[in-house]
Amino acid sequence: MSLTLLCVHPHPDDESIACGGVLARYADEGVRTVVVTCTGGEEGDNLAGIDLGTEDLVAHRQRELADALAALGVHAGHQLGYRDSGMMGLPSNGHPDSFWSADVEDAARRLAEVIRAERPQVVVSDDEHGSYGHPDHIKANRVTVRAVELAADPDADVPGTPWQVAKRYVHTLSKGRLFASHQRLLAAGLASPFGDESFATADELPMGSPDEAVTTIVDVAAMLDRKRAAMAAHRSQIGEDSFFLNVPEDLGDSLFSVEEFVLELGAPGGDGVEDDLFAGVRS
Repeated sequence: MSLTLLCVHPHPDDESIACGGVLARYADEGVRTVVVTCTGGEEGDNLAGIDLGTEDLVAHRQRELADALAALGVHAGHQLGYRDSGMMGLPSNGHPDSFWSADVEDAARRLAEVIRAERPQVVVSDDEHGSYGHPDHIKANRVTVRAVELAADPDADVPGTPWQVAKRYVHTLSKGRLFASHQRLLAAGLASPFGDESFATADELPMGSPDEAVTTIVDVAAMLDRKRAAMAAHRSQIGEDSFFLNVPEDLGDSLFSVEEFVLELGAPGGDGVEDDLFAGVRS
């Protein structure tokens, strides 16, 4: 059976941070890997202070994305064509071309057309909370959920032959792993994404999934160099002093050596926690 993994991400760089390991792993296994990027990343800042010359940031970020996908061995990249909405509550949320302002049905039809063309067994997106509450991440979840439905509906107004996705996941980070990493960073005198706040328990963390909600943990340790290379390719957004590229090696390995998911649609591949997004799908 020919297998395809399709990952939906709001901005250039999200694919490398969230799913870089599985994209590289499955590409190496002969699975067709596809990334759909919903926006151009217009609201990102040039954090590295790169001299863009006459090139605008969006064009530069597209080249960074191409380099990252190449590092991961991704077979195909698609653009939904929306504008970056910026962080929640900013005026850019209301821009008429922003992803946040887009009609869910219209955006879902665009994505459903890609799904029908690529015919993935597995689709991955953000969760309903948008991982950390960014409007484009929230919208990516809503659009993906609806697009999977439309792609399978023979009566839907979507070009292409109907296609039923076997499994739909959301990527996540388990609270237990986040909590342990936060404590280790603070103990080492290093910056944590959660600042210097002290949490009594993992449940107090503002993001992540309860450990028991995680259905799938994929080992991507062998892909860490590729994942780091892909993140480094997004130089304007993930500079040389970025947390992602400067975590001590032992802690970085524990943080990034697995990628976690929650299965929301489809049958699990056996009892217990899966170690393969295609569990139960492979013939």
